[in-house]
Parts: sequence; C-alpha cells; structure tokens
Amino acid sequence: MEIQSRCFPYDKSIVINALYDTLETLGLHLDSSNSIRGTLVVSDAQHTGKIRIALNNEGNTGRTRVDVLLEHSAGADGGITGKWSPVILDELSGTIQRALQREGKDLK
Repeated sequence: MEIQSRCFPYDKSIVINALYDTLETLGLHLDSSNSIRGTLVVSDAQHTGKIRIALNNEGNTGRTRVDVLLEHSAGADGGITGKWSPVILDELSGTIQRALQREGKDLK
C-alpha cells in the first residue's frame, strides 16, 4: 500500500481544522473522524472507495505529518487514492497559506 505524506510546520490542531475546510472545498464526504487521534476517513461523491487520512505530530509540537492512504477501493487499481492524495495535500497547503495571509502572518 502506497502512502503519500507531507509535513506542515504547524500544530496538529491548525492542520486538522484546515483539513476539514479542504475536504469541504473539494466536495469529499467525511465518513468518520477522530479529531483527538487525528484520523479521518473520506470518500468521493461516487463512493468508489475510501481514503484514510492520519495526522501525526510525532511528539514534535509545531510540526504535523499528514499521511493519505487507501482504506478501501471498489476498483482493482486503487484509483481513488491515486487521484485524490496529491489534490488533498496540495489543497491543504493552499488552505493553510490563505488562512495565514488573512490573519496577516508572515509566510516563510
């Protein structure tokens, strides 16, 4: 199983809130979530499969790793993860940047 990951230099609470906004923007369906553990299960509008998203700060406050992995696929190729993983991670990055710009914070 292939996992796509990206690290963000922000606390887990900031990243998970931005992730909720990102999923809504992309029109993905939130099937289940555990905000405390930092795990979400989402599906596309056609419910062709499920994607599990896990957030992990690895004991390092101020940095959060986001892992996107396939939970279940209706197709043999696992296409839902291949399609959505890079989109979710890119849009999440953009969501965080836009939020910081609105707050007038300096971006690095």
